[in-house]
Amino acid sequence: MSTHEEETLGKAFDGKLIKRLLVYLRPFSGYFLLSLVILLIITAAELIEPIIVKTAIDKNIAQGDVQGLSITGIIYILALLVQSLGLYGHRYLSSWLGQKMMYNIRMQVFSHIQKLPLSFFDKNPVGRLVTRVTNDIETLNDMLSSGVVAIFGDIVVIIGIIGVMLRLNWQLALVTFAVLPFLFLATDIFRRKVRHAYRDMRLRLAKINSFLQENITGMATVQAFNREKQNSAQFRELNDSFKQAGLKTIRYHGIFFPLVSLLTSVSTSLIIWYGGGEVIRHALSLGVLVAFMQYVRRFFRPLQDLADKYNNLQAAMASSERIFKLLDEPEQQRFQAQQEFLVKGVGKIEFEDVSFAYNGADFVLKNISFVIQPGEKVAV
Repeated sequence: MSTHEEETLGKAFDGKLIKRLLVYLRPFSGYFLLSLVILLIITAAELIEPIIVKTAIDKNIAQGDVQGLSITGIIYILALLVQSLGLYGHRYLSSWLGQKMMYNIRMQVFSHIQKLPLSFFDKNPVGRLVTRVTNDIETLNDMLSSGVVAIFGDIVVIIGIIGVMLRLNWQLALVTFAVLPFLFLATDIFRRKVRHAYRDMRLRLAKINSFLQENITGMATVQAFNREKQNSAQFRELNDSFKQAGLKTIRYHGIFFPLVSLLTSVSTSLIIWYGGGEVIRHALSLGVLVAFMQYVRRFFRPLQDLADKYNNLQAAMASSERIFKLLDEPEQQRFQAQQEFLVKGVGKIEFEDVSFAYNGADFVLKNISFVIQPGEKVAV
């Protein structure tokens, strides 16, 4: 593992990594499919709400049908109730799935770390390993518990809204989509900027974890050499660097999301301008116009979510790659212990041209020769 691995974001989709992650999902595949079914029900309830409003305006209110309006109102309430209960069930089930999978991954990673050779820990700071077991696995949890299923739901909502809007009035639908090129351009810029900002945050967080681990475990040495002020200054620099990276992501979000809201308002204004004129000319019903205004709000929200979740997917792929690389580290070979009885010796111990090095490069003993007589104690 190297610093370069911390900087790598990874692809938004990596088939090999997804295949390995599915191994942890397989024991809960039934619950995962149930979560998808609930999500489809939620999406259907969300798509039907503007149609119910259109029916109430164009049929019940326009014709003075009080009884029909009451039935339509009850249907609307039922749709809201289905959506609310479905959201509760979906979020609970998704979070439950994520926690179950992360528990299994976390236990496997910890068990594997205990079986690694000591030379592995000489090359890898403990703080970085802590990041693997905590931050990287939590990033995976965000993707598995909400990211993948939510992205699927967003895509279904977008396709459904486009289909319904084109069916209701394709001319008004094209007017609504006029702002999409600007939205796609803003989304692409936001995605690239936030990608690098998230990478910087993870890199700086890994450095903070490594610094804390080394200093806390070596606190006796720090205090013995009176290095508290110097170490505090170093930590302040690392902490400030992490803060600046976090503020950068906040600035990007602060620009992008209000911009999406502005484009949504522009699209709504175009609907009012063009659709209102069509209503005045009796070429469009008022119910369709109101339904379009409701759909446009629902249309831009998942597009906005997809831009943000794309970066989360990249981060999750990078985290999963680092986790699996850790799991792929060869374990220390263990030999079957055999009971042996040693005879107490009376001879001397002699070392001749002995060398010892860490990682095969950093020699601490080089060509050492000495003799230990019986009863002697020698410190090297």
